[in-house]
Amino acid sequence: MKRLFIITWGLSSYLFSASISHDEITQMIEKIKEERKGIALGRLEGTKNPFIIKSKASKNVEKPKEKGIPQPQKVEENYTLDAILNHAAFINKKWYKKGDNVGDYQVVYIGKISVNLESDGISKTLSLPSKKKNFIKLKKGYN
Repeated sequence: MKRLFIITWGLSSYLFSASISHDEITQMIEKIKEERKGIALGRLEGTKNPFIIKSKASKNVEKPKEKGIPQPQKVEENYTLDAILNHAAFINKKWYKKGDNVGDYQVVYIGKISVNLESDGISKTLSLPSKKKNFIKLKKGYN
């Protein structure tokens, strides 16, 4: 009991001695209340929005076409992953490493059985074909 009292008294005296005074707290509050000077809104109008807004609905919405300017249409290519070896992927009969571009996509991850491609926030996962169970069974007598 005596030990508990000594520990409690020691901790409370430490906390009270380390606390901030009332005047210091008042000064901090006054600094917070001061009006801050920022950038004029007119200067912000030409800046790019730093936030990326993603939603499932926005992918399906077509952007309005401007008159006289033909809109490019993205042609979806088929990519086939045939092999992965030494952190390289064999896609459409060519070898690629992480960071290489495959058409419009960039290779962002190469795993043991799959590769992730990414382009403009759209990601694709290519997987190795499942192992085929085509093997030859030998008849007895053939060793």
